[in-house]
Amino acid sequence: MKKLFTLFWGLITTLGIQAQTTFPVQFADRDGNLIEDGTTINFTEYEMDVFGTIQMPTNLFVKNQTTEEVQIGGIYTIQTLDNGFFQTCFPENCVAQEKTGTFETQSGPLASEELKNMQTEWSPVEEGRCVVTYQLVTYKQNALAQEWSIDQYGPTITLDFNFSMTGLRTTAANKVVSVTYYDLTGQKTNHPKHGVYLQKTVYQDGSSKTRKKSFR
Repeated sequence: MKKLFTLFWGLITTLGIQAQTTFPVQFADRDGNLIEDGTTINFTEYEMDVFGTIQMPTNLFVKNQTTEEVQIGGIYTIQTLDNGFFQTCFPENCVAQEKTGTFETQSGPLASEELKNMQTEWSPVEEGRCVVTYQLVTYKQNALAQEWSIDQYGPTITLDFNFSMTGLRTTAANKVVSVTYYDLTGQKTNHPKHGVYLQKTVYQDGSSKTRKKSFR
């Protein structure tokens, strides 16, 4: 009986490892190197744009390891947010949060073998800390209702930001190419009205920064 239990447990363990490694999408760096499930990444460097906005980018990507398009999204829990806002532009629209809690992104397609920039960052306004756990999920579509719902839960990583006045990397000398505005639901607008909007600035070197801007 003990031998049978050992074999059974070994089979479960093996299947668990296979399930983890064969999940269609994984966290990765800009070069496509995969980031192990359960990893905690610490961030201490920050950047300051031409408007004086401080941002701590993650430079995280998501990689589709299959040869088919996958409908993906994410679930993230902001555990600690001392100040400022946490923003993620994954998989498509930019959404900023100014409070702790658990949030689900909208779903979107990830092309075959695509490596997609998550454009995820913390924008602090003073020294402090922000801790976020982020999990990838896949979606399936209901054939009748044509609605997307979560199909499978994938890998999780923890983002641990610590902001103090060290490690500054400035983009002040970088030429601005375009400025685009989005409302807080992620919809693009050419004519911001009264309220708070996300201002996305694209620079000559290809980098981009996003900050909140209030119009009265």
